[in-house]
Amino acid sequence: MKKKTRYVLLGLLQEEDLSGYELKQIIDKRMRFFWQESYGQIYPELKSLLVEGMIEEKQEESGTKREKVRYHITDKGREEIYTWLLEENEKDTTRSEFLLKLYVSQKKDWATMRKHIEIFMDQAKMQLEFFELYHAQLTSCIELHENHRQIVDVLNLGIGQQRLYITWCEDLLKRES
Repeated sequence: MKKKTRYVLLGLLQEEDLSGYELKQIIDKRMRFFWQESYGQIYPELKSLLVEGMIEEKQEESGTKREKVRYHITDKGREEIYTWLLEENEKDTTRSEFLLKLYVSQKKDWATMRKHIEIFMDQAKMQLEFFELYHAQLTSCIELHENHRQIVDVLNLGIGQQRLYITWCEDLLKRES
């Protein structure tokens, strides 16, 4: 199984030059429902992409003593993304500790599981709110960038998924009350 971190980073850098921190923030906020990366994955991969000539560093004044490093995709990096897009997808996997706990829980564990369900539902509500705001921003400037339409398509799935999670949690809580 091929590492996908490089494609996440290259894909985001197609839109704009970003720092490692900014890349992590975008992944955590906008892509959370379908993708995760840690700093421990991001920074080593950025280093590899630099060595391979897929990206370049851009030093920027940040108002502090330290310059801010942003990364810029090269033509070689764009070609890497294009080649990867042509490949067949590997099998997707989903892992959820919450769902695993719910799956293995017993009737006697209901009080604990109820708390987990409420937390999961609150997280879904917050994520839904963020996705809806981001969706409104993107649709107001859909023509600004060539991939905004695709991002909106993925966001629509995320919005639907979060709504489904909320409804499912509400149903569970009603049933077990």
